[in-house]
Amino acid sequence: MKKLSTANDTKNISLTVYNGGFGAVKETRNVNLTGAETELVFADVAQQIETDSLLVDGLNILEFNYDYDLVDRDKLLRKYIDKEVYLKDRSTGDKKCCRLLSVEGSGRCVLEDSSTKEIYIDAYAELILPSLPSGLIVKPALVWKIAKSTSENVKVSYLSQGFNWNANYVIEILENTLNIAGWAEIENRSGTTFENTRVKLIAGDVNRIKKDDDYEMEDRMYICESAAAPQAEEKSFFDYNMYTLLHPTTLKDNQTKQINILNGLNIPYKRYYQLNTRDEKVNVVIEFFNSKECGLGIAMPKGKIKLYKADEADGSLEFIGEDSIDHTPKDENIKLTIGNAFDITFTYGEIDRKKNNGFEHYKYEYVIKNHKDEPAEVHFDHYTWGVWEMVSSTHDYVKKISGLLEFSVNVSADSETKVEFEYKVDRRTEVVIKK
Repeated sequence: MKKLSTANDTKNISLTVYNGGFGAVKETRNVNLTGAETELVFADVAQQIETDSLLVDGLNILEFNYDYDLVDRDKLLRKYIDKEVYLKDRSTGDKKCCRLLSVEGSGRCVLEDSSTKEIYIDAYAELILPSLPSGLIVKPALVWKIAKSTSENVKVSYLSQGFNWNANYVIEILENTLNIAGWAEIENRSGTTFENTRVKLIAGDVNRIKKDDDYEMEDRMYICESAAAPQAEEKSFFDYNMYTLLHPTTLKDNQTKQINILNGLNIPYKRYYQLNTRDEKVNVVIEFFNSKECGLGIAMPKGKIKLYKADEADGSLEFIGEDSIDHTPKDENIKLTIGNAFDITFTYGEIDRKKNNGFEHYKYEYVIKNHKDEPAEVHFDHYTWGVWEMVSSTHDYVKKISGLLEFSVNVSADSETKVEFEYKVDRRTEVVIKK
């Protein structure tokens, strides 16, 4: 005997969505088996289920199939080739019995009148099929052959493609602080709607053997004003971060949903300018520290960050740039490059080179011009090679790694600053004589 189980039998359901374009479904249903059933049809599962991930608790399954040959116009018609169908006149309602000979593109049919043997091509009439052909179903289903069982409930877990989530952030830049709101954008393209579902989001790079599809979510506008409180609870889980939605939600098929996951107010930030010597541009950089003391202190999943600033003339928020971040834990710096400065320019180059006692001396000059009516903090990096030693420098610097120097220069309003430094590289050759 066959038993059908649908989403109406669901006792509880939860969904965990991962960044990589897939999700994990966990569902418990009331099945109330009597022991007479030999087959259980578990309908309303995700169309993109990974059947090799299926876990079932409460049944002894002897064999299972995944039926996903869903009904559509073309499949219905092709199932009736060389079978009897009916043509109904749209004006009179009269029906004729015909044999379907062929189906072409866009549902165009060739039919033979069962009585007169006349051939109808593109008949202007309503085509009626006697019944749903065997083998076609209206919803995807797992079909299990089961051993004798009197189970009341069955628990099913599986992975499915078609889910994805991304984090998106909106920042409002104030005079010395910023406000940030983080949103989880959850997408369901699994082919199934999940009603009243408990949802968790996993942030992190979970390894999958099969390469997942890349999902491109269209740009959306997110509100800068935060919700009363984030609608998800964040915690560390294994080597990832988990965000559990505080309330059950419904994820319809082909739907994208936004949930507020974090808010931060009055977070101190620093604005400075970074010389990009490769493109000869001056990048505008916003940097802040992600700590509880600074007003945030929560792990931030990878995603885009859009920044806005109010126009003092009318109070309207204007877009000033965007950047993206990778998965970033708490107590780390967030550095955003949001555009190129209009009023800051620079030139640089090697102005002298000489050799002296086995050392090669290099002298460089950076000229930074600030045309703004306010001071500007400007950073730039300079690379060196070999074993080197600084001879002289007009400004302080930080040795970030063995061959990388970082300068930080304050340039007064409407003025220019020259940075000169000279270093020498050891070109001497060491000769070892073996005795």
